[in-house]
Amino acid sequence: MSVHPYASRRYAETMAHLGRPCWVEPWGTAMLLRDAPGGAQDVAGLYPLCAIRQGGDLSAGMETLRQSGAVSVVAVADPFTAPGPDHLCGAFDAVRPFKMHWTVERAAGQPDFSRHHRQEIRMAGRRCHIRRGVLEDHLDDWCRLYAGLCRRHGLAGFHAFPRASFAALAEVDGLNVFVAESEAGEIIAMHLWIDDGRIAYSHLAASDMAGYRARAPYGLYAAAIEHFASREAIDLGGGAGLSDAEGDGLAQFKRGFANASRIAHLCGHVLDHTAYARLSAGCGDGSYFPAYRAPG
Repeated sequence: MSVHPYASRRYAETMAHLGRPCWVEPWGTAMLLRDAPGGAQDVAGLYPLCAIRQGGDLSAGMETLRQSGAVSVVAVADPFTAPGPDHLCGAFDAVRPFKMHWTVERAAGQPDFSRHHRQEIRMAGRRCHIRRGVLEDHLDDWCRLYAGLCRRHGLAGFHAFPRASFAALAEVDGLNVFVAESEAGEIIAMHLWIDDGRIAYSHLAASDMAGYRARAPYGLYAAAIEHFASREAIDLGGGAGLSDAEGDGLAQFKRGFANASRIAHLCGHVLDHTAYARLSAGCGDGSYFPAYRAPG
């Protein structure tokens, strides 16, 4: 696969509701050009990770973005493809640890699921059936499950993907879908993965209440980890929200499958200092990047 799925123009088009896809040739990745306050524009990496090409010219990419007229750029660098933190710090104004990603890495040996997780996986095996699927064939079920997830957890804004986004995602190379069915044959949970042939990434997962009762999320993760066992690594992702939080249930859930971990870094850079200062005046304490998009 010549272009990483998370870097492809086709994947960027799944987020057309958030911005206009643009190609950054020196980084070998697509990004989003977004409308910013006051008629300005800024650039954001694609969700959930910006797959900067290994060996990409960070300085040249920054110049490409500056010439686009953007005020700033922000992205969460893929810990498997991006340059290391030292190199990122040489190109970006701000490079901060963002989230711990729990991983299953071949170099770390066979995954050793926690005792609790092994029990839950066995229960899932008795209560539901896990199989591979095709998103296009199950788009209605996926949208139903994801809408329920959004209602339960109050997901909005960036995470409120419309149906058109998922319809476009169904066409992205590297998409894998795992489906959990009840004993009655009803779809009660689904898990979407992105696979570039070297790394498999947990993308999005959703379950209804019947799925939770059947322990379907445990069965889905176990099935995917088995399916991708030949990959160099499997990225299970991080916890909920915008940062790591002690005691986060989702992070603990993923940690129970993992045999390693990696830090994903948030990278931000000011491309137009005059415009950035104007837009950010009075916006928070500067801990959020870009400051003019700070919540509240």
